[in-house]
Amino acid sequence: MTYTVRAKSLLRHMSWLDMVMLFAWVLSTALPLTWAQPLRFLGAAYFCASMILFAPQTMPTVVRALPAFILPVMCLISATWAPAPSDAIRKGILLALTAIPAIYAASRLSGRQILLVFFLVETIAAIMTVIKPNPVDGAWTGMFGQKNFLAVNIFILFACAMALTLDKGSNRWIRLAALAMLPVSVFTILMAKSATTTLLLLGAGAAMLGHSFLWKPAARIRHMRILLLLGVATLAIGAVLLLFGLMQFDAMGELLDALGKDSTLTGRTYLWQTAERVMADNPLTGVGAEGFWRPEFGAANSITEYFFYDRYVRFSFHSSYLENGVSFGYPGYWATVFIAVWAIARTFLNWARNQTIINGAFLVLAVMIIIRSTAEIDLAQEFAGTAVLLFIGALRWEKLDPKPSPPRPASALMPRPPTPRQAHRDPA
Repeated sequence: MTYTVRAKSLLRHMSWLDMVMLFAWVLSTALPLTWAQPLRFLGAAYFCASMILFAPQTMPTVVRALPAFILPVMCLISATWAPAPSDAIRKGILLALTAIPAIYAASRLSGRQILLVFFLVETIAAIMTVIKPNPVDGAWTGMFGQKNFLAVNIFILFACAMALTLDKGSNRWIRLAALAMLPVSVFTILMAKSATTTLLLLGAGAAMLGHSFLWKPAARIRHMRILLLLGVATLAIGAVLLLFGLMQFDAMGELLDALGKDSTLTGRTYLWQTAERVMADNPLTGVGAEGFWRPEFGAANSITEYFFYDRYVRFSFHSSYLENGVSFGYPGYWATVFIAVWAIARTFLNWARNQTIINGAFLVLAVMIIIRSTAEIDLAQEFAGTAVLLFIGALRWEKLDPKPSPPRPASALMPRPPTPRQAHRDPA
């Protein structure tokens, strides 16, 4: 008998190329590097071509990702009434390209590899910020020029570093590098003086430490997790009754004071009220994609004048839901709500199915991005790195290792004595 040796396929080694291209994509979309911007289009071409090459592996993820294409389709449809149809079509194509890297990464890379890519990119941001803090009004802005953008990127670094440090399956050197970046990320967030991100930092750190040192060990004791949930729920209900029932705690006022913001949330309430009026004027269609923030649009110029700009500057409504609501009416508003609920639910189910610290990190990041989407336009902006990260967490679907079968008792391994009929037939 002759044996033929099958040649090794180059495709077996493409996971490293996938990581390199995802790194280039995240670098070009998350960090404000002008020279890296062409990489996003190179990455988009690579992901589209590779999705066809690995169609059996990526097509199931494409089916799961259909909600991510709702807004791109709305952009293309709104081109029929938008002030600039070409701009609306362009935005729809770019929003669709934003979902492609998430689909490919969720299909081809493990959660550990994805977090490692984001960790490396955000480590660059942290190092460059420490070298050149660029303080504005006492708060670090780093390479981003705005403290909130710096804070959210370093929060991603913190979550990835925490997960890689606690993940026993990661390489030892990667765990040590992640451990070294933890204090750097905490210090940078504190120096950014973003109170909202600081609160998220405390919550995420407590959640991930509790996941590793309380939740996972509790699985060894029957009903211990139920007891933990009951204990946390009891403490939360008791705190609510004490603060709001007995002490008449003014949560909104105290929160605004703690965040150092006024009652208008630095002018955001004015923007939100304007967006609600525009939606009410165009309830079913909106003004179309790229139809509001235009220099010839009077309402847009009024907003720039309200914020003391001498000439027109492109703004946003500082809300993903209202931004899409203005573009597509109430259908766009509720479509964005649906996408947010779909993403957080899918990420939670993935964690509930396989409760690893890696999946826990994706859940923590998804919660942060959804909270951020209420005050930023991450879910309405093309090439938004946070939206890609949210979609990756929602589209991942790991194969669980089959549970090992219980060992057979020793009696089952011993040969059984022959029956009388077998003994009669056996000449021995």
